[in-house]
Amino acid sequence: MSRFKRFGSLALAATLTVGLLSACGSSNKDEAAGDGNKDVTISILQYAPEMSDALHAMTDAYTKEHPNVKFDITIHQDDYFTLLKTRINSGDVPDIFMTGAYNDISTYQDYSYDMTNEPFMKNIVDTAKTGVTLDGKVLGFPLVLQAHSFIYNKDLFAQAGITELPKTLSELDAAAQKLKDKGITAFANGYKEWWVLEQTFTQTMAPVGGDYQQLFADINDKKKKVSDIPDAMNIFDLLDITTKYGNAKPLETDFNTQVSLFAQGKAAMMHQGTWAEDAVLKLNPNIKMGFLAGPVGTDPAKAGLMVDSNITYRANKDSKNLQEVLKFFDWMTTSEAGKNFIPVGTKQISTVAGAPFPEAQLANETNEFLKNGVTYPWVKGYWPDGYEQQAGQILQKYLAGALDRDGAKAELDKTWNKLVDAKQ
Repeated sequence: MSRFKRFGSLALAATLTVGLLSACGSSNKDEAAGDGNKDVTISILQYAPEMSDALHAMTDAYTKEHPNVKFDITIHQDDYFTLLKTRINSGDVPDIFMTGAYNDISTYQDYSYDMTNEPFMKNIVDTAKTGVTLDGKVLGFPLVLQAHSFIYNKDLFAQAGITELPKTLSELDAAAQKLKDKGITAFANGYKEWWVLEQTFTQTMAPVGGDYQQLFADINDKKKKVSDIPDAMNIFDLLDITTKYGNAKPLETDFNTQVSLFAQGKAAMMHQGTWAEDAVLKLNPNIKMGFLAGPVGTDPAKAGLMVDSNITYRANKDSKNLQEVLKFFDWMTTSEAGKNFIPVGTKQISTVAGAPFPEAQLANETNEFLKNGVTYPWVKGYWPDGYEQQAGQILQKYLAGALDRDGAKAELDKTWNKLVDAKQ
């Protein structure tokens, strides 16, 4: 925990550094540019639909400066990795494709260009490169420093007389009851989205602390099981609280509806991240919101914020447009429009040194946690490929009543082992 807290503080401090890092000589840039008169269409495949407007604005700005370059952008949320793998297996690998960090490095290493010696990587803060580095090679472009936990409406908490933020599950239950007594729905639950559930699951799992890599290696070797992690198994108590005091039909509520309920003041909390702020503010620009140190059990000292640089762009190493892709990445780290993509366009914290700090409530809250609070890495980065979605779907079955706790625990263990065995 303390190791990651230093990582977050260093990353944030480096991100806030005024000015640019040196980008390297012009001769290298010229080599990466390719034929500037040749018409090129760069294909981008990604999830993160909340980035859509900002991404299109950024690529439009690039096209204005480089009229020969166009972009073919596909943004796909549900079953994204199934689509990505289908395209890879068919030989239709996008020029740029989005994945997570950590374990996704090994999953996609055969298709990812080695960016270690590219000039633009000197403009990315070093600590953001940890999750995209494998065997000393930088195999991805880390996009953003993100945080997630329960986001809460400060005015609704004040109306309910909640003066001390909950840090245990019992305190969370009590706070939710106070909101209910005032006629306020405590939680907007977007459980139609499997990824909301797997992110909530990571929050209960991360406080186990210690050597995460060794822990998950032991689970991979069947020396331990996921269900042997007491902190992780608190997920069921947490989900029970959120549904007890939450909106109707949570398994039919998607991200957009969840955000809408929260933004309109129809619910006081939602489990989401910094990426949701822009969508909330578009619906309610006057809302005052913050992050809870996520309650995960009976120990208030374990309540914390999940912070990591996980979302990654990878360049297809065999792309016929590789040189133009590298030129685009360089522009993202040196131009005003490129550096504004994340902090201005999405209201999140950029990994680019010299980029502006976002004028955003949740980014400021993240900053405070990094300086004074408890933070954890996104431990899902250590999970086997495919476990994120399947774990989320198992928890959906639990909420639907199709699995009881013991059944859900057994499915979580069996699914993990199946995915590990399939990779061997």
